[in-house]
Amino acid sequence: MRFRVGIIGCGRMANTIEDEVQGPRRGGLILPYCHAGGYVEVEETEMVAACDIAEDKLNAFTERWNVPRGYTDFHQLIDEEKPDILSITTRPEQHAEAMIYGAENGVKGMYAEKPLCCSLAEADAIKEAFQRNNVFLEFGPMRRNWAVYRQARQIAESGQLGAIKSALGFSGNSIGGHFLDTLLYLLDDPEPVSISGTLSELHTADGDNNNLHFVQDTPILSAFVRFDNDTSLHAAATGISGEYELVCQEGIIRIQNDGESIRVRQKNQDAYDPIEVAPIEPWSGTAQKIRELVESIKTGKPGISNLRATMLGTEIGFGLYESHLQGGIAIQPPIPNRGRWVSSW
Repeated sequence: MRFRVGIIGCGRMANTIEDEVQGPRRGGLILPYCHAGGYVEVEETEMVAACDIAEDKLNAFTERWNVPRGYTDFHQLIDEEKPDILSITTRPEQHAEAMIYGAENGVKGMYAEKPLCCSLAEADAIKEAFQRNNVFLEFGPMRRNWAVYRQARQIAESGQLGAIKSALGFSGNSIGGHFLDTLLYLLDDPEPVSISGTLSELHTADGDNNNLHFVQDTPILSAFVRFDNDTSLHAAATGISGEYELVCQEGIIRIQNDGESIRVRQKNQDAYDPIEVAPIEPWSGTAQKIRELVESIKTGKPGISNLRATMLGTEIGFGLYESHLQGGIAIQPPIPNRGRWVSSW
C-alpha cells in the first residue's frame, strides 16, 4: 500500500530549499531536505496533489515533482483527494486552520514545518483535534531525526555515563522550533515544572500595549527549565550555533558542528577524559521523518517527533516570553496568556 500525500504550501521547505544546500558542506544535513524530495525517496508514499494560493509556485512545484493535481484551496484538496498524509509548509500563521481541518476530515498523519503555530491557544486546538481523531504528527525541526543526535541519545540511554542531568545549548530562539526541540530530545522529552528566561529585543506589533502580539520571534539570552525527573535545560546566548552538550552524572556528550561529529568524555576521578566513539553514517532527516510517520500510521505508535514532544517545546517557548515579560521569574505550566501571538518570521 502507498500512502496518498497532499502538500499544502509549495515554497521553500516543500520544494526549493533543496537548491540552497547543494555541494560540499559541514554538519549533519543529508539530502533530500525538502518535503517533496523526502516523499520521492520513501517508496511507501505518493504525492497525489499540492496546494498553494500562488499559482506560479503551485505550477512550478507540480511540474518539478510530477504531482498530478494542483489546488489553490486546501479545503478542496483534502475533500477531493482524501490524502492519508499532509505536509504543512505554509507560513506559521496558516498552520492551525489547515492542520485542524485535515485532522477532522480523514487525514491520518501530518508532517508540519516549524514553528507549529503562533499561539498556545492555536496549539491547544491542534492538540485537541489530533488526539480526538487519532492523527499522528511529525514536527519540522530536524535534529532529533539526524544520526549523530540519535547516537548521543543512545549513549546517554545506555547508562555508561550515569544518570542524565542537563542539556545545554548556546544559541537559539523561543518559538522557532529547532533549538528547544533539540534540547528536549536530548533529555528524552520530560515534563517541565518551571520555566524562566530572558530574551533579546522584542518585536511588538504596532498598537499593542499589552505585549500580546509580536510580529517576529527573538533570540533567547538565557533560559533555565526544570523538569519533573530532576533534569534541567540551560540556554546561554554565547553566539555559538549548532553545538549542544548533554551532561550526565559521569560524563559529558558534546555534539559538534551541528551534527557533524560527537565527542564523549567520561569522568575519571576529578577530570573528564575522552573515550572512543564509533563514527556513524549520516542519513536524510526528512526521509527519516516520513518513514517514521508512515510507521506511526501503520502501527499506531507515535514517532520521535511526535505531538506530545511538539507541545512541550511550544509550551516552553511561550513560557520564556511570559517569564521575560515578568522580569525573568520562574513560570509554572500551564502558561497563562495563551492567546499571546508570536510569528517567528
